[in-house]
Amino acid sequence: MNCYAKVILRCGMISGMMLFLGLNFSHPAAAVTDIKVALVTPEGSAWTETLHRMAEEVETKTGGEVRFIVYAGGISGDELDVLRKMRVNRIHAAGFSGVGLGVILPEIRILEAPLLFESYEEIDYVKQRLYDHFAGKFADKGFVMLGFAEAGFVYFFSTSSLSAPDDLRSVKMWAWKGDPVAEIFLDSFGIRTFPLHITDVNTGLETGMIDAFYAPPLAAVAFQWHSRADHILDHPMVNSTGALLMNRRMFDQLAPAHQDILRDAAQKYTAELVRLSRQDNAEALEVLKQSGVSFDSPSPELIASFRTSAEATYEKSIPRIYPRELFERVQALIREYRSGK
Repeated sequence: MNCYAKVILRCGMISGMMLFLGLNFSHPAAAVTDIKVALVTPEGSAWTETLHRMAEEVETKTGGEVRFIVYAGGISGDELDVLRKMRVNRIHAAGFSGVGLGVILPEIRILEAPLLFESYEEIDYVKQRLYDHFAGKFADKGFVMLGFAEAGFVYFFSTSSLSAPDDLRSVKMWAWKGDPVAEIFLDSFGIRTFPLHITDVNTGLETGMIDAFYAPPLAAVAFQWHSRADHILDHPMVNSTGALLMNRRMFDQLAPAHQDILRDAAQKYTAELVRLSRQDNAEALEVLKQSGVSFDSPSPELIASFRTSAEATYEKSIPRIYPRELFERVQALIREYRSGK
C-alpha cells in the first residue's frame, strides 16, 4: 500500500486541529451505565478503530459492566456543540483539539505556542511533567482528562511561494473562526487572516477568498486542501495538541475499580493514537511531495522574523491565554530537556 492510500485510510483522525475523538461506556445487563461519546472521525478511521479496541478491552476487564457507544462522523456537531451537550449530560466523553480544550481551559494553549517546541520529544517531556497540573485544572472545571492526543506539527500552505517575509505578508490566510490563539499568532506574524469555520476552508480556496492555510500534513491531505496548494513552507510552526475528556459527573458514577480500568486503557490507547498521528503525518509529507507540492525553505531573514514574531505572540498571550508563571515553567522544562541531551 503506498503512502497516499495509507494516509487516506487513516485520515479521519484529523479535523483543524484539527483533531476530535471520544468514547462511551454502558452495560446492557442489570447495572447499566451509558457513557455517550462523540467523534467527528468516521467509522473505519484509525481513531475510531483504536477507540473501538479500547472499548473492547474496557468492556472485557469490567466483566461487561462498562460498554462504549461511539457516535462517529460528527453527527453530534462540532467541538462547541459537543461541549454544550457534555455540560447538560447528553454527551459524556469526547476528544478535543486545542481549540475546544481552550474554551474550557485557555491556559492549555501554551502547548500550541508558535516555535516553542523543536521536536516531539520535547513535547512529550513537557506534557508528561505537566499532566497532573492540567488534569487538576480540568477537574476544577468538571472534566476528567483521560489522555493527551495531538494532530501534529502545523505548516503553512499557499498557492504561491512562502520562502521570504514579503511572501507571507501578501497571502490571504485562513484562520479558524473563533480561535483567539490563531488570531494572536497570525496577527503577530503580520499575516492577513480571513476567519472561516473549518468546514468552509475548501470553499474559501475554491472561490479565492483565501489562498493560504495552516495545517498538519495529514489534515491537508485528509481534507483534500493540499490539492489547492502549490507550496508548503518547510518549517513547522506550531504543534497542534488535543486531549480526551470525560464528564466528571459520569466518571464519578463508575465504580472505583472501573475508573482505574478506564484510566489505564485510555492512557494506553491515547498513546497509540499519538503514535499513529506522528506516523501518518510523516507519510502525509511523502504524499505531498509525490503530489508535486513545492517544499519552500525559509530564508534566514524569514526565520529571524519568525523568532521576533513568536516572542510578540507570547507577550500578547500573557495573561489573556496563559499566565506568565506557566509560560516560564514550560520554558524551564524545555531548557531542562535540552540540557540533558
